[in-house]
Amino acid sequence: MDLQGSIDLLKLTNACVATLGKTTKKRCVVIPIDDNDLSVKNEDNSTKPRSVYLGVNVWERQQPSQYGHTHYIKQSFSKAYREAHTEDEMKNKPFFGDMKPILRQNGATSFDAPVVEMEQQEKDDLPF
Repeated sequence: MDLQGSIDLLKLTNACVATLGKTTKKRCVVIPIDDNDLSVKNEDNSTKPRSVYLGVNVWERQQPSQYGHTHYIKQSFSKAYREAHTEDEMKNKPFFGDMKPILRQNGATSFDAPVVEMEQQEKDDLPF
């Protein structure tokens, strides 16, 4: 099943929107790495970041919501992060968003093909 949804990045701890640059003034989302248990992977033998991961779990709802959402997204945390925080702090971590199945408009997933009856052709006497 293909799903679509969205994640509210401002629900991450201490996340905010900031404007960078004096002339271009680009709006950016700033997310503290340590506050949110993000995993930074560096280039080989370097301190230059190659990627930053946010672990998530996608859970299926027992019943779809009134808007057709069948799944929801919550952050997953490392063992070290869970051990460093109280149970109440972990319970208060918000869910990020909902997901629902993608409805494809440009193609059917199945179709009924017409049944064509074939006439039996006469057999040739050729050995091949």
